[in-house]
Amino acid sequence: MPAAPANIFFYSGQYWAFANGGWHVSVGYNGPWIVVGPQFVPRPILLVPVNYYRVPPGHWKQWAKHQPPRWGDEWGREWSEKREWKARGDEREEERGKGHGHGHGRGK
Repeated sequence: MPAAPANIFFYSGQYWAFANGGWHVSVGYNGPWIVVGPQFVPRPILLVPVNYYRVPPGHWKQWAKHQPPRWGDEWGREWSEKREWKARGDEREEERGKGHGHGHGRGK
């Protein structure tokens, strides 16, 4: 079980807790909690802005509170590439391109 206090979110029938630098998941608020790797955390959970974390790590205080945590900084480039994680600021570029042929259908 994550040490209290923790940052707990509910998504798609599961509780997700970020505590001590790692993620935990449970089907019930009181556990049992299972430690999960960052690659298994649903994207909507990772997009929750910093200001919704009740107990953010100290170094997050310098980050924009209305933005999601900088997970790429936390977990590295390899994680970012596998998750196709956008760096801070890319969301604005994508929004500008919506409806104008940008952001979708780029070939691999």
